[in-house]
Amino acid sequence: MASCAILLALSSCASLQRSSDQGAVKDVAELINAGQVQKLAAMSETPFLVDQEIVSLKADVESFWNGVVKAGFRVQGAALEEAVPADAASYAQFANTFEVKSFFSNYVQKGSRVLRMSTSGGKHILLLVKSDWFSKKLIGFKGPF
Repeated sequence: MASCAILLALSSCASLQRSSDQGAVKDVAELINAGQVQKLAAMSETPFLVDQEIVSLKADVESFWNGVVKAGFRVQGAALEEAVPADAASYAQFANTFEVKSFFSNYVQKGSRVLRMSTSGGKHILLLVKSDWFSKKLIGFKGPF
């Protein structure tokens, strides 16, 4: 009986994590599609990783999101494809460079996750997400590729 309870608790944790990851993908896609630069900037931490570049200033992160929206970028049919805990090797998904490896070593905390989002157009976007108690913070973005 105790082993059943443990299995149930573990499966609930996994489904809660999946739901949380799906929510993060949905939220980011909706904010991009709605042109919500201020909200995207507010949920983005600094330093922030964009592809293989480290953006250190909050104003520059806001400029990044502003450029994304002004360029007309949209995320159609966003779906969570894969979600994994960020680990020592995760940096290579963004770029196999010393700078990105250093970013992961210094700024990606335990509990952060790499979310791979697919779009209806067959493109992929990576989100690097850090969970706070009741919110998600973006610490990285790569794509579309």
